[in-house]
Amino acid sequence: MKNLVCNVATMFLLLAVPAAAQDQATALSTAARAAAVVVRATVVAATDPSPEWHRLQFRTVEVLKGTPGASFTLLEPSGACCGRSLFALQAGQTCLLFLRQHGALLHPFGGSRGVLPDAPEIVAHVRELLQTGSNAALARLLARNLVHAEPRIADDAAHALAVLPQLELAAQERRLLVDALDEALRRALARSAPLVEAAVRLQDAAMVDELVRAYLGADRADHMALLRKGLSRCSPAEVSNRLPIHVGADERRALRAAELLVDLPATDARQALLAMLRNQSSPRVQLCVAEGLLAAGLRSEQLTSVLPAPVLDLAQRRLDAPRTFRSITPHR
Repeated sequence: MKNLVCNVATMFLLLAVPAAAQDQATALSTAARAAAVVVRATVVAATDPSPEWHRLQFRTVEVLKGTPGASFTLLEPSGACCGRSLFALQAGQTCLLFLRQHGALLHPFGGSRGVLPDAPEIVAHVRELLQTGSNAALARLLARNLVHAEPRIADDAAHALAVLPQLELAAQERRLLVDALDEALRRALARSAPLVEAAVRLQDAAMVDELVRAYLGADRADHMALLRKGLSRCSPAEVSNRLPIHVGADERRALRAAELLVDLPATDARQALLAMLRNQSSPRVQLCVAEGLLAAGLRSEQLTSVLPAPVLDLAQRRLDAPRTFRSITPHR
């Protein structure tokens, strides 16, 4: 009889593996909507049916969604492994569970993402997520939580906002997004990437201004590369129109601006690049702009009136040089 139970449990777990594997990086907002059960529960005891399986008995403390009953069990293969979530739980420990139902059995939604600490801030955040009824309301909630004092909530809000369908934010929420991005870049937080993604998805003139400002002022090369890639996905015409406003006379900012413009389609960036040649006297900036214009199809004769001959000659020679493979990043 014991073997029959284990075999049946194995079958259900195998059926659940593909879905759980895909849900490993699921944001809490998605988990709250997709999970069949969201519950605060306390571990009562381990009732492992065999050395190959780890089974925990839970007592329900508070039901946030679904009908798990007064008690329920969760089963997974034994051992600490990627995607497993029960091995570290001890009797008497209370946690917040997101559960998926397969037949008569419950399983953590998204593996370890489905088992969270029973922290008041996280529970309150999940309650709010469960109460939102529209994408607009969810976007407002996530934007507010981008600056939450609990890092796990702020991180989750950033990732959720980056992939939220039909992202729209009012002025107040946009300001929160910008403030959160500035803070994430200042502290070198991993949530910088999803915050840039959310800003790029909005990409009106005001948000392009904020991304340009952050890009030109970035202190780290990886942050500069992240923001540059984000700006390359914004409207090229908008970026080329807004960029000169923020450059000023600083050579470093001008060089970064030139590198960004060179990445944009030539039809959108050409006038801004030519304007930089008229306004910038730095040879490094001139060389970058010249290489970009020559690569875009301009002839060297068209640039002789705005570029020093040595800079133009070097740009042409660098453009004509055969490409070689580099296994390192030049600035490192």
